Amino acid sequence: MNKAVKRSKKAALVLMVPATGFFLASCSTEEPVPSAVYKNAEECAAFYNPPESCKAEFAKAEALHQQVAPKYQTQAECEADFGAGNCPVPAAPAPGQQQASSGGGFFMPMMMGFLAGQMLNKSSSAKQYVPTQPLYKSKDDLSTFRTAGNQPVARQTGPVSVMPSRMQMAPGKMASRGGFGAQAQRRSDQQSASSGG
Repeated sequence: MNKAVKRSKKAALVLMVPATGFFLASCSTEEPVPSAVYKNAEECAAFYNPPESCKAEFAKAEALHQQVAPKYQTQAECEADFGAGNCPVPAAPAPGQQQASSGGGFFMPMMMGFLAGQMLNKSSSAKQYVPTQPLYKSKDDLSTFRTAGNQPVARQTGPVSVMPSRMQMAPGKMASRGGFGAQAQRRSDQQSASSGG
């Protein structure tokens, strides 16, 4: 019986270590920053924002779309993640990026909206910066606006609070199904398994 007591004490200590790490991680000093999600500049202006600011923010997001959007070799791969008709035209490769095997460029998802960054929160500190950026919707979750890095932002347009560290951008990379579509593939596989297929 003495060995059983020692084993249970060891198990309790082992279980406490991950819990402590989780607790410390949840005590972050980062705070949500007010921002906004809109489908386009017109919708932004309809929320009582200055039309000039909305146009400027939307233009920033459109320009960034070419740089940060996920890129695919084929339209089929892109549409597997973003849905039929949502990867319409091959884009010319950016300097330094590979062309698709067809020689005609690569495919990117359509921009479904944009995160207006700090347009509404000009008084916040520089370390709480949220960049304006394009937003997308994946095939497996059409109700959620997501960053190019597949970070969920909001389910509807309008004001939103976001964590700055989750909204940082990186250059878009060539992808295959498994980026945005990994969740869709897992759900599809689980449904096939549960239905006996």
